Amino acid sequence: MSVDRNSCYAKGRSPQIFLSLETRYERRALPYTLLLEVEMASDARLLQLTFSHYEVLVKGGRLVEIYESVREATCTAIRISSTDDQYSTERETPAYVTEVRIKRLEVSA
Repeated sequence: MSVDRNSCYAKGRSPQIFLSLETRYERRALPYTLLLEVEMASDARLLQLTFSHYEVLVKGGRLVEIYESVREATCTAIRISSTDDQYSTERETPAYVTEVRIKRLEVSA
């Protein structure tokens, strides 16, 4: 796994088995096999990942690179950026993450 200069996400070789997600309160690894949909807002400030039992919302800016990495199954981790990452103008990677929310979906029996 390689961590780009921007510490909000990490990439590895395709395909990855798990996507590791880190919020301020928890860490969770979800398998790519349960990923149903990847959706990004047109302004690239919100990314929604829908897994069979979880919904993950990633807020930030310039999330196109993370979107493409998840879509290609090369993203190994998504985490909140450091304050320096959010305000730096000289980043190799333009994406930054301000919030990661993981919500368990209700599954009807």
